[in-house]
Amino acid sequence: MFSFSTALLDILFPRRCLVCSVFLSHPLSFTTNNQPLEKYLCVSCRQLLQASESSSDAIRLVGVERVFSGYLYSGLFEKIIPAWKYHSRHEFFPLVKVLLDLALSRREISGPATDLVIAIPLSRSAFRKRGFNQAFFIASYCAAFFKQPLGRTLLIKSIDTPQQASLNRRARAFNLGLDTFQVPEPQKIAGRNILLCDDVLTTGATLSTAAGALKNAGAASVTALTLARVHQT
Repeated sequence: MFSFSTALLDILFPRRCLVCSVFLSHPLSFTTNNQPLEKYLCVSCRQLLQASESSSDAIRLVGVERVFSGYLYSGLFEKIIPAWKYHSRHEFFPLVKVLLDLALSRREISGPATDLVIAIPLSRSAFRKRGFNQAFFIASYCAAFFKQPLGRTLLIKSIDTPQQASLNRRARAFNLGLDTFQVPEPQKIAGRNILLCDDVLTTGATLSTAAGALKNAGAASVTALTLARVHQT
């Protein structure tokens, strides 16, 4: 929808690509058929984005029936996700929304119908340091997209473990214990088909540990969905 105030701001302060900082096309030159990504990424970065689309969900995780990822964590996403997640780049929030919408629109989430969406939680100290939970942002969008309830506090992280991103592949596997995640109200989990959301799938240790806690609480099934995943070699 055209907004005079927004157009005026864009004239005075032209938009740049969020990834490479080149100037974007002038907003008044956009057609009514412009793609949402044109507001945030230049032509070159949009082309790189297409190359990052995840085409395989062959990965298997303990306690997780199905795994879906929108994109490969390489190239463009190695810049987008850390800037959004660790460096308080709030301008990346609308871009992540668009990326989620594109990913969910082109993928069919198969298996038992989801009836509850849950995010991988952060510890209290990690939340205070970062200011938001990127997995919860993704889960909130998925809940709205699939028109299913969002379990805001049904899974908590009770132990403040080192960030998985700071560890190598071997250390990640031993960083999370069975009691890392807890389900305070198991009666609200029992019998539910859960969509468990996170930002990046690397080894799968976090998702498997969280899925184990949900299954122990009586969940019927757990499907994992991440914005991106590291290519498995």
